[in-house]
Amino acid sequence: MSAIKIGIVEDEGITSEVIKISLQKLKYKIATPAFTFDQALEMFENETPDLTLIDIKLGEERDGIDLAEILNEKYQTPFIFITANSDTATLERAKQVKPMAFLVKPFSQVDLHTTIEIAFNNYQSNKIVDKLKSKFVIMKIGRSFEKINTKEILFLENDNHYFNIHFIKGENKSIRASAAEMIEILPRENFIQISRTYIINTIHIDKIDTDVIHIGKEKLEYKASVKESILKLMKNNI
Repeated sequence: MSAIKIGIVEDEGITSEVIKISLQKLKYKIATPAFTFDQALEMFENETPDLTLIDIKLGEERDGIDLAEILNEKYQTPFIFITANSDTATLERAKQVKPMAFLVKPFSQVDLHTTIEIAFNNYQSNKIVDKLKSKFVIMKIGRSFEKINTKEILFLENDNHYFNIHFIKGENKSIRASAAEMIEILPRENFIQISRTYIINTIHIDKIDTDVIHIGKEKLEYKASVKESILKLMKNNI
């Protein structure tokens, strides 16, 4: 397995440098360290670490917990919180965004190594379990409930209060549901809503042009604002 790339988000320069040196000794790859909220966003956009160490208190109005919420929503990458003496309310907020672990300052190189390895191993194991669980979903088609293999779905097309499901073999089925309900039951590592009309399975994309996505025999228009998210899902599914 290739070395894990670690991101560091820490506003204290000395602490950041100590962590960086420890990670180098442990043979991890290191993304460009970030000292502010905005630098962290830039680092995620440009380098996409496999796992990130985030100090809860960044000395700004927006803290590490706010940053973690964006990670969960946009990047779906694991993170470990670094904390010193956080108050109870802050720790409760931190637990809500589901970090893989907490590292309490001061910590040793052994603590750092052990926490990273266990956290990343648990993250990888959870991904495998989630993929196995999400291969099939139960949908109500007409008056019957059917087990649907999500890998066989090309895209879903909104038709008023219904969604028409288009399959790779050319078959179509109709389900009464809202876009929010469909997104909730479909595996998020594959499916994304690209417009008010379409939800697509990114594993079947053939090509992305400036304004349309080629999937199966169809060309589907998409919102420019979701292009980066589509590309990230495609990359993760290679």
